[in-house]
Amino acid sequence: MPADFDMTAVLVLMYAVFLSQIYLISVHYPRKISARIREVIEAYPPADYPRLYPGPYAWYAESAKRRGLGLFMAINYTIAALGLVILGAMLGNGYEPALLGGDEIFVMLYFMLQMCPLFYIQIAEFRHYALMRQQFTETRRSASLAPRRMSQFVPPKLVALAALLFVLWLVFYLSGKGAMATWGSEVYATLVMITGMNMFYVFYMRRMVFGKKLDPYRADEDRDRQVRVMGKIYVLSSIGVSLFLSLTQAADQYGFEIFDPVLVSFYLQLCIIGGLGFVFRDIAVSSLNFEVYRKQTASQP
Repeated sequence: MPADFDMTAVLVLMYAVFLSQIYLISVHYPRKISARIREVIEAYPPADYPRLYPGPYAWYAESAKRRGLGLFMAINYTIAALGLVILGAMLGNGYEPALLGGDEIFVMLYFMLQMCPLFYIQIAEFRHYALMRQQFTETRRSASLAPRRMSQFVPPKLVALAALLFVLWLVFYLSGKGAMATWGSEVYATLVMITGMNMFYVFYMRRMVFGKKLDPYRADEDRDRQVRVMGKIYVLSSIGVSLFLSLTQAADQYGFEIFDPVLVSFYLQLCIIGGLGFVFRDIAVSSLNFEVYRKQTASQP
């Protein structure tokens, strides 16, 4: 860290990035999620599309319109307000980030708090699909006979780039850790966690491509589009992790750890943009086939 570096510039950058994190994760995307759920419920109500609302989800849908989505947004706004209070306290107490890093832990803890409402939505979605599979009683099932390949859903060149960046990060990371005999538990934990994350992406993508549908009613074209989007998200996530870890390793080696909170916040925001952003952009509600969830009538086969 150069002695003549302007701390004011560091603080301005840090506050700007953290404000962006507050708005993006606790205001912007919760609003989009709420609007998307409301759009589905209003355009495809339980009375006409009962397959979309198994078990108690018909009641949840009606409840969500009245108060559930409002409560969801109130929780997110409260978390956003807490973030602003934290920033105000930092500003009022003359906070300065530690020259040797470590303050990024607070950014990550606040991020975990921000993710709690989104995790709840994700858990509810998995339960939703589980009930759909339980209540799926169709005896005639159709399936595409065309062979499926991973390369149909994830561009091989992008996978090769992710693998190359992982190897480059691994070499760079281990080069700064000395001889293997001197490695501590932190090194082994990092290797297991990052390697495990990439292996999870590979095996989960294989399950999405070759396994049973999470939603048994979903049209094949909608399922394939979702798999392509998730494949893109996973590969870009792998690339992002390798680049981020390389940057933080460089910060440790070359003495600019003071920017660790900024790097962590910026990276976490990119993860959200690369995850939810792609879903909202590439899987619009209007582009999905909801006729598969419509109530059957006597005239239908």
